[in-house]
Amino acid sequence: MSSSKPRQLLKNYLQHKNSAAEKEIVDNWYQQLDDTELMLLDAKKETKVKEEIWASIAPGLKTGPKRFRLNWLNAAAVLITISSIALLFWKIPGPAKPVKEQCPGGCFTTVSTQTGERKTVTLPDGTKLMLNSVSTIKIAENFSTKRIVQLVDGEVFFDVKHDSKRPFMIKSGRLTTQVLGTAFNIRAYSQMEKMTVGVIRGKVGVRLDNQPSHFLIKGQQLAYQRNNQSIHLMPLDEKNLAWQKGNLVLNNASFEEMSILMAKNFDIQVHTSRRDLHTKHFTTTISTSTPALKAMEIVAAIHQLKIKKRRNDIEIY
Repeated sequence: MSSSKPRQLLKNYLQHKNSAAEKEIVDNWYQQLDDTELMLLDAKKETKVKEEIWASIAPGLKTGPKRFRLNWLNAAAVLITISSIALLFWKIPGPAKPVKEQCPGGCFTTVSTQTGERKTVTLPDGTKLMLNSVSTIKIAENFSTKRIVQLVDGEVFFDVKHDSKRPFMIKSGRLTTQVLGTAFNIRAYSQMEKMTVGVIRGKVGVRLDNQPSHFLIKGQQLAYQRNNQSIHLMPLDEKNLAWQKGNLVLNNASFEEMSILMAKNFDIQVHTSRRDLHTKHFTTTISTSTPALKAMEIVAAIHQLKIKKRRNDIEIY
């Protein structure tokens, strides 16, 4: 089709001289433009299109008064034609260019566990990690050069392969734990005020932000309180590691800690209206295979309390 025919068709459309069939053709063309998502032109292409449109309109604007109306219609038709060409360039994407993914702070692979689930992960260097219930870690993708793991939430037991040239670092909130090769446990549930690092074998360095490191050896534990940023060293109670065998250990746990751990392991919400229970501490060991209601009954019976169940909520009093 010659270029004069589309121009005449558009000019007739503007003058309302189209037949019904011709009008439908133009209307359908407009509809196709509306239904297609447009792509933005860059500044250079946009300037070029504007110059082409202006070059086509300008001759019509320079004519005398007698021909002004007709030339204006011609210019409008040309404008629509050129605009349609511009829209085609606007809509047709250029060749796809590969975009390299950027990861601020480095790229990581995420590993998580669900309620009541425990999972063992073996890293490329032979290090083994065991994740407790509802825990999330991120492993650096360039692990072969930098042995870095982020403990986002939860509790993890680390059995780290020794490598004197590549220290192993775990970042959990404001705490950074660094080792060469050792075994230790970190509890860092985001809902809890207290974080702990307990050493089973070897030596561990733990530091808070840019402060000096605290060094722990076998049988020692560091406790960090988020609310006041205090750090305390104490003997490690290995009963706290019984979670690896499928047990929930409440070792002088506060009401807050007890309710959080019950939620993580049994998917139940524990609350109380008694103010004195918020200062009470709870000690017991329960198999995580125990039904949720039965587990809460055990906690209540040991501490001479009662419970009332409402759906997934349990009130203790």
